[in-house]
Amino acid sequence: MVHAAAMALVLSGCVSRAGWEYRPNPPATVGKSYPVVLAVRTFKDDRPDANSTYLWLCMLPLVPFCTAEYDRPESANGFLTMSAYDFRPQTDLANAAASEMRNAGLFRDVYVTDRKIEPAAQLMLRGTIDDTSWRGSHYAYMLGPDMGMLYPTGLPIGRVDATLSLDLRLVEQDNDRVLWTYRVAGEYKITESYYHDFSKDFGYPEIFRNGMKGAIDSLREYMASQPESFWSSMPYPTEPGMASPYPAAADPGAAQPPN
Repeated sequence: MVHAAAMALVLSGCVSRAGWEYRPNPPATVGKSYPVVLAVRTFKDDRPDANSTYLWLCMLPLVPFCTAEYDRPESANGFLTMSAYDFRPQTDLANAAASEMRNAGLFRDVYVTDRKIEPAAQLMLRGTIDDTSWRGSHYAYMLGPDMGMLYPTGLPIGRVDATLSLDLRLVEQDNDRVLWTYRVAGEYKITESYYHDFSKDFGYPEIFRNGMKGAIDSLREYMASQPESFWSSMPYPTEPGMASPYPAAADPGAAQPPN
């Protein structure tokens, strides 16, 4: 009985933490590069903030399953097989987007910033996150604290349904004109068992990586549709009191900011 109860606690996510880990799509092997610098601004967070969990009900006898619903999983405690998720959507997703843009090879340089205007970049990528919802169902099989004794038989521990959606905008900084938009959205659905997909509670990196494939294809098509002079003559942003672009932002043969 004690062994089964301990197993139930472990499998219900009371001892382990997971964290955001992102591996971008492979670098482009061919494709045109443009003489412009891209700043990726820390993303805006427009998500709802309702989190609720009833996973504790699974510890009661005669309860077949219990659920949790999180709009902000990084602020929640208790998932299927993990206790918490170390995730900073505004910075983690912005950094992931920057890594994808670097690997696309479209820009002379790409970096992340939290500034509203970047004098060293002609372009800025802005993102708005509106959904990172996580929905989980934990199967207790009406055994309460003894549910763990069934998991080694291969019966499912539970099911995860997660959603990620955000909007990307490519902005010309000199005039704040939106040049390109794209919506990255997808779902992650998985049933976990002791022997299959165990501890895979979170699929946000997978959703984002898959969505960025389409985003890069769309952006590459848009940039190729513009005349060469559009990119080579694009000015750096200026406003009263703003310093000149950093020297590192320019190189011989590249378009220089206006005097």
